[in-house]
Amino acid sequence: MSNLKKSETNYDLLSPEYLFNPYPLYKQIRSEDPVHFYEEGGFWLLTRYQDVADAFQDPRLSSNRSPLFAKQIQGLDLNTIRNFQLLMGKMMLENDPPQHTVLRKINLPGFATRALESWRSIIQETTDSLLDQVEAQHSMNIVTDLALKLPVMVIMKIFDVPEQDRQNLMQWGMDVASFWGVSSSDNIQEVAHKADIAAASFTSAINKLVAERQQRLGTDMISLLIAAYKENGVDLDIIPSSCLDILVGGYISNIDLIPNGVNTLLNHPQESQRLKENPELINSAVEEIIRFDAPVTQVLRIAKENLMIGGKEISAGSVVALGIAAANHDPEKFENPEVFNITRSPNEHLGFGKGNHFCLGAVLARMELTSCFSTLLRRMPNLMFDPNYAPVPRRRTLAFKGFESLRVTF
Repeated sequence: MSNLKKSETNYDLLSPEYLFNPYPLYKQIRSEDPVHFYEEGGFWLLTRYQDVADAFQDPRLSSNRSPLFAKQIQGLDLNTIRNFQLLMGKMMLENDPPQHTVLRKINLPGFATRALESWRSIIQETTDSLLDQVEAQHSMNIVTDLALKLPVMVIMKIFDVPEQDRQNLMQWGMDVASFWGVSSSDNIQEVAHKADIAAASFTSAINKLVAERQQRLGTDMISLLIAAYKENGVDLDIIPSSCLDILVGGYISNIDLIPNGVNTLLNHPQESQRLKENPELINSAVEEIIRFDAPVTQVLRIAKENLMIGGKEISAGSVVALGIAAANHDPEKFENPEVFNITRSPNEHLGFGKGNHFCLGAVLARMELTSCFSTLLRRMPNLMFDPNYAPVPRRRTLAFKGFESLRVTF
């Protein structure tokens, strides 16, 4: 089977015109060519909700993207990304059943309700501490003063990482994610080299913490993982990959979701005011924020066999992008999808995936976002865009959408 009936239209998914708002372009693609072959990226893009939802649960589409990473380095020796592949190869995100099922089962104790509730106070205390630091200034950069700090501080406390090691660990995680997210950088080989060094450093640092915790298990996430792995007879050398799974789900997504959410609320003052007057709507509002402007715009799969999606023939080995952001604005699923409505119900968005690959850290992410937005609106009810600084969008990869800078006053 060959890749037939590819669209003759070339859509620029990274056009500056769509950095702030790619949804009109997604709408156009969904209308004209909903299963679109993106020539520049060399992958199929799914833009309809049902296609994306089905693809998340289709066993013919593999999460193991090692062939894609090999292709990205443009002919370099695979040893260039050896450490990266070793780390990524053991992640739940990069595995299919039955290995994915096993990994998910043994990681679940770390996300048990009792464990999560014990961390609720960590989230609230960290949020308040960060806002305390900027309150007297009556202005802040949502990205650098809050979004880049809150998720990292929360996860590092949950992992119980020594304070002096936190910045390095997070930077290594970000460097790995830059290559993992299919970077649009012109110097992809440099990005790959940096990711490989970061993967080795990240693995070494987590293994050191694992060795220390084995001497005295605590209630932190790493201790819970150690206990679960031993109980299930699983090698502890998988824990660095599990920690990266948690990092990707709980940090990398939220550093974009926080400014995306603030931007959305400020651009919809009526809904923002409704939330201030009815704080009990915060859970519903968080779900709508995730749907309306998802930080992870797409995830990639590899076709394990020839298949048909939306009338298009897709060959084995092809890369298929599950367009989460596009699907979340599909009018066939959501009434008036371009309207931001904090009481939208039902709201079956795909921001955390679906099926076996539903994000394990979704509960933690929701707790963090609920605390963050509630506290912001309560403590800074006059929050508004800083008129002296325009928001600066960031989108270096097709997988993530966020801001470099988002300045506000209060």
